This record gives sequence, structure tokens and C-alpha cells, in this order.
Amino acid sequence: MVFRILPRAAGLLVIIAVVLMTSRTWAVWYALGPSKDEWGLKYDVEVDATHGDMLTVHFTLADQGKLKPIHSVFVMAFSNPNQTGTNLVKTPIAMKPTEDGNLTGQVEVGKEFADRAVVRIFTMTVDGRSQMTGPTAGARYYDIPLKKFLKKTPLAASPPSGPSLAPPPASNVAK
Repeated sequence: MVFRILPRAAGLLVIIAVVLMTSRTWAVWYALGPSKDEWGLKYDVEVDATHGDMLTVHFTLADQGKLKPIHSVFVMAFSNPNQTGTNLVKTPIAMKPTEDGNLTGQVEVGKEFADRAVVRIFTMTVDGRSQMTGPTAGARYYDIPLKKFLKKTPLAASPPSGPSLAPPPASNVAK
């Protein structure tokens, strides 16, 4: 009789382990709304046109503000312009410290995503308080639209203008 219960118990144990492991991987992210001081962040974004149909996004974070410590930074673009739908682009920016104490990184994205792309900053704390407890437990993110920085930089170099063609000179031959 003991031998009939052992396989069932082992199977039940496997099912419980799978359920418990998957519950730890379900991430819940909440958007941070607008803030008059942009959550105390001090940053700079430069968008440069590079080879072909690519843009290089340079992101420098001078002050992490109320979101300190920053968990990660991504450039993301979604299928819908209102930041919902499928991820068309989800590229992490590897942030490295500079000599002056800033964090900086860069990434390349396609020009076709420029109008809907955002720099998304993820954090687990806001104002020094953990966001991982309570009924709305989950990390927070703040979006910085790339559209704001595209006006500074032309997306495509204009083709060089060639010499203008003048009409041929009038003929002096009389008929």
C-alpha cells in the first residue's frame, strides 16, 4: 500500500514545485504617472542617425532622484502608440558609471520605431520606500518618450544637392 502512495506523493510534490516556481516569475509592473519634477530625475538623451535605418540612443542619468536605486533601463516600442500591445523593441541599455558620477549607456534601434519608442526606467523603490509589498506590490517604471529628442536631431541626412540644371541657351539661328 505504501508503494501506491509514493508515486502520487512524488507527482503532487512536482506539481506544487512547478506552481511555486512560476508564481515567482510573474512580474507586475506599474506605470508612474506624470510628475512636475519628473520624479527628481536628471537625465540627457541624444538621438543620432547612424548607418542605414538605425538610430543610436545615448542616455545619461545624472541623478536618479526619487527612483533611486534604478533597477534597469530599456528602450521599448510597442505595437500601439499608447504604450500597449506587443513589444516591437525591448532593448536593454547597459548603464556604466562615468568619471563624474553619472550613469551612461547607448543602444541602437530602428528609425521606424522612433515615433513610438520610449526610454523606460524600472525601479523597485519610490521615495526610498519599497514597492514590493502591499496590495499593489510590484516594480514601477517611468517612460521618457524619444519624440521629445528627435527634434534636436534630423533623422535622415538630406541628399546632397547636385548642380542645378539650367535650360539650354536659346538658339540664334533665324528661320
